[in-house]
Order: sequence, then C-alpha cells, then structure tokens
Amino acid sequence: MLRIVLVLQVLILIMFGYFVVNIQSTVNELTIQLESALLVVEDMKTVLPEIEEAVDNFNQLKPLFENLGKLSELLSVLTDPFGSNG
Repeated sequence: MLRIVLVLQVLILIMFGYFVVNIQSTVNELTIQLESALLVVEDMKTVLPEIEEAVDNFNQLKPLFENLGKLSELLSVLTDPFGSNG
C-alpha cells in the first residue's frame, strides 16, 4: 500500500514539474513577444512625428491641387483664345 502511495506521489511530482516547466517556457515566450512589441512601440514613437510632419506638408499642398483646375482653364484660354479647337 505504501508503494502505491509513493508511486502516486512521484507521479504527482512529475506532473507538477512538467506543468511548472511548461508554464515557465510559456512565460519566457510571452516575455520575448512583449519585448518585441515594446520595441515596435518605441520605433513608432520615433517615426510618428515624421509622419505627422508629412501629413501637415500634404495638407499645405491641398490648396495648390484645388487651383490646378483654374490653371488648366487659364492655359486653355491662353493657348486657344478664340476656342477654335472644334
């Protein structure tokens, strides 16, 4: 009877050890993934001001794109003042 209890205790210890090792490896993997994610966040923090500056520069060009239609009309009047392309 004592041998059965001893065997069961050893099996329980082996199972407990397996679960501890499994949990430890999972925690290590999660730590690596978290460090990688934090590096990406830091990289984004350094790049974000440059992206905002590019968006601001593009927004400053927006009125120029709106004036392209007027410029096209002006050029067509200058190149064909009498509207004879027809």
